[in-house]
Amino acid sequence: MPATTDPSDQLNKLTELAKGAVDTAVGLGVLGLQKLQVGRVELGKRLGKNESLASGYSGIRSETLRRASKIDSIVGGALRTVESSLHPMTARLPQPARHVASVAQARIDGLHTKVSHYLASANDTAATHEDD
Repeated sequence: MPATTDPSDQLNKLTELAKGAVDTAVGLGVLGLQKLQVGRVELGKRLGKNESLASGYSGIRSETLRRASKIDSIVGGALRTVESSLHPMTARLPQPARHVASVAQARIDGLHTKVSHYLASANDTAATHEDD
């Protein structure tokens, strides 16, 4: 006789898999951001030692940060649009799926906040170096 599966058990398993996928995606995003930070610092050190490249690097860095901030603003707007579009649908999901959606949203918001803070601090640092 085939084993019967409880829909609740299947939903719980799906919920756990979704939580794991969200955790993995956010973790990879954080690791990628940290790797970029380390690379930026290393590049800054190397370029700072070369006087002929230092002034050009400063301009490139300022422009890159300006554009990254603009992209961050666009991404923030897109996330708000997606969230507002999905909100009515998530209210109709079963409780375990709603929980997964809220956890995913909180983690995405947290990652976006980290990126925004990083860009703000990098812009502050760039402004300080330009004043020197």
